[in-house]
Amino acid sequence: MVGVDGDLVSLPGRTEFLDHLADPVAAMPSDHPHRPEAVRLHAQGSWRLLADLYQQQSEVAWREHRPALALRLLLAESRVALRTGDRQRFGETLLILGQRHRLNGGPTAAEVWNLVLLREPLGADTARFHAHAWRELAALREVTRRYDEGLSCCERALAVCRRYPDAPGVAGRHVRALMQTATIRRLRGELVTARDLLREARELAEARDVDAFTRGLVALREGGLEIVLGRPEVALTAYRRAATAFERVSENNFLYTRLREVAALRELGRFDDALRITDDLADRFRARGDAYRLGQVLLERAEVLQSRGDMAAVAATLKETRSYYEGADTLEALRWHRHVARALIVSGGDGATAARHLAVVLDRAGRPGGRDLNRTMLALHDLHRIPETDVLSPSLRHAAGRGALLAADLQRDSLHEPGVRWANHAHREEVYQAAVLAHTVLDDPESTVRVAETGRADLLNQLLVTRSGGAVGTIAESRIDAPPGDPGLADEVFAVARLAAGAIRSGRAPDRLAVPPLPGRLPSPAALDTMADVVVVVNLGRGPDGWWSSVLTRPRHGAWRAALRTASTELAARLDILVAGVQLPPRGVSRAVWAELGAFLLPDPAVWAGTPERPRSVAITPDPRLWHLPHAALIRDGRYLCDVAEVSLTPSLRTLELLLARTVSTGPGRTPGGPAVSLLDRGLGGHRVERAALDDWPGDHRTVARLPQVDEVVDPALLYVSGHGDRAGADTRLGPDGVTMDALAPRRLPPLVVLNGCWSGTASSRYGYDPLSLAVGALLGGADTVVAGVGRIGSVASAHVGASLVRQVGRGVPVITALRHAQREIRTEHPDLGPFEWAGLCGVGAGR
Repeated sequence: MVGVDGDLVSLPGRTEFLDHLADPVAAMPSDHPHRPEAVRLHAQGSWRLLADLYQQQSEVAWREHRPALALRLLLAESRVALRTGDRQRFGETLLILGQRHRLNGGPTAAEVWNLVLLREPLGADTARFHAHAWRELAALREVTRRYDEGLSCCERALAVCRRYPDAPGVAGRHVRALMQTATIRRLRGELVTARDLLREARELAEARDVDAFTRGLVALREGGLEIVLGRPEVALTAYRRAATAFERVSENNFLYTRLREVAALRELGRFDDALRITDDLADRFRARGDAYRLGQVLLERAEVLQSRGDMAAVAATLKETRSYYEGADTLEALRWHRHVARALIVSGGDGATAARHLAVVLDRAGRPGGRDLNRTMLALHDLHRIPETDVLSPSLRHAAGRGALLAADLQRDSLHEPGVRWANHAHREEVYQAAVLAHTVLDDPESTVRVAETGRADLLNQLLVTRSGGAVGTIAESRIDAPPGDPGLADEVFAVARLAAGAIRSGRAPDRLAVPPLPGRLPSPAALDTMADVVVVVNLGRGPDGWWSSVLTRPRHGAWRAALRTASTELAARLDILVAGVQLPPRGVSRAVWAELGAFLLPDPAVWAGTPERPRSVAITPDPRLWHLPHAALIRDGRYLCDVAEVSLTPSLRTLELLLARTVSTGPGRTPGGPAVSLLDRGLGGHRVERAALDDWPGDHRTVARLPQVDEVVDPALLYVSGHGDRAGADTRLGPDGVTMDALAPRRLPPLVVLNGCWSGTASSRYGYDPLSLAVGALLGGADTVVAGVGRIGSVASAHVGASLVRQVGRGVPVITALRHAQREIRTEHPDLGPFEWAGLCGVGAGR
């Protein structure tokens, strides 16, 4: 028996016992093919050769999945090494003993062997043993979710590595200690810190030429983190790197990496590929009797089956894993409990049973020292959507939803790299949409619009404040300088989790229930009053009954009000296409479709209360996936929106607030005094029309061949760019000069910019992402209002709209008023035009 003082405990006949451990009679079964050789070496006292034999046969036994024999042979090797005074071999053997006990489900023995290693005096020759032992102890704490203790062990391991950076074997241990720290940080929801640690581990492994196996481990951890960050493409690439490193080196790690690929394939919608992997792995692990890995495979399989909607197969798979996880206290067990609950919710099963499974998750994920914000968030979200049940009161369900929303926002605010932040937001789409829907149903429109505003234009709004767009690197790579979050807010999330778990277990509602606060902020009523006659925020969501819209509307000097609509089957089919980034056909869409979209996206009568003679100004914050929709062409009661409203779009209410706060050189009714600057594509059919209108500009007209030449013009009032745009989003290029968002952002642009080309005002249709486009680049470059193309617009018709717009603005007509007049004029003169031709240009920004 081993004691924590690093030696064997005192027992009668201690020497005899130690010798017995090294004897082949004790170490090897009688039918082992190498036992005669071991007996001979033992009799001859050939201790080094005997230790080599024990080591080799231990490896064979481990590969053959005979863990008991593998561990027994390692123990024999360690005794032989100790007998000959080979402390290095003794340490290496104990290192492997501890690790394999951990992997084989023997945490107590694993801990003891690592404590034995730590009894060795610390020095350059033992540093790798100390670093490894502390990391292994951290891994043991990770499994039992004692994260604070685990991080303390990691710090001890890293301290050893920093003290002895050049000692033999320390570089590899340093890399693994960083990986272990990253894993625990990830489980605690500290995703940015985890990513930085993994990056440091990869760079260290490359700089110190650490072995390929360890580099494979880094790639494996990077893949896991990318899954959490909602980037399955990147995760799959990392897993493939790891599999290459493990192939022919470590079958166990190779198979585990293949298992991890399943989650990435599922997120990418490659369900058949994912199921083929789970079938293969399940057969392998059943054949070798590996229940632990088989359970992991079946859990992954259940996730894929649920994504495919095969709930009968999900139920059967979860039933098969019940014996592995029902009474266990592991991360896999928590995942199993949550998956059972989700399956019951989706299939309309017993809500009380689902709640009890979630109570287990909430209880264990919120324990002091091991609080798991991500798991708690997801479990609270599931609790919020459980059907009516006696064990869960409406107030507790509402508090659970608010707790999930707050947890999601806490994670969002911890992420400073835009790509990671946006992907994480998209990964939490269900949480945000559930919050929007819940507050709409509760008739709490002000809270609903506050939720809807959360994270809509993080980066854009920050860059509008700092005026640093495009100064260094690209806009999409700029870090988001979010203020540090209030650490007490996480306490409120876990407080709700504890109350919910206790209430479910006891069957009694809590005496007092504090609802967590809402994240985000809204502009003041006075600021909202300056935006437009009517302000609208549009949100889309998809539930069991199909697509729904929650539309928040506020008349000037009035209060917010909400309207909830469910799409018809025909409209839902259109929305499936629209939210995938595919615009409606330029022609052939019936007026009935535009009318149905109008009622679904703009249901409040206040939006349509204007007249052709006295239109109302309407500022719309579209759902992030609908920037390629020509809103002016929406119909209600036979009227186009542009007939009764002057329409402008804004990425968020905060964006519009910031734009309106700028000092402007021109205002409504005032003729611009500065020159117009143009960068025109002469190959377009409407070039001459645009050029003629610009030549009539009252403050002179300057043509340029390249965008940077705009900087040479003193106090321009208008920049007009025409050309073909190639795509939606941050990477589009416009015109022969290839004008980009990042090229526009650092300029000192005039108050009005016209970007007359396809996609110039269109963001990528992705939920949770900043709506980046050429128009956004112009706003960052100083424009108050940008007139830009939504989707693929008709070049000749849009040239005529643009020319009419320029002439009117030159006479002092406000921009959005002029755009409306131009659209109606061209539509009237050419009734055969489609909406993307006469209404393909939209106003983005302040609308002045």
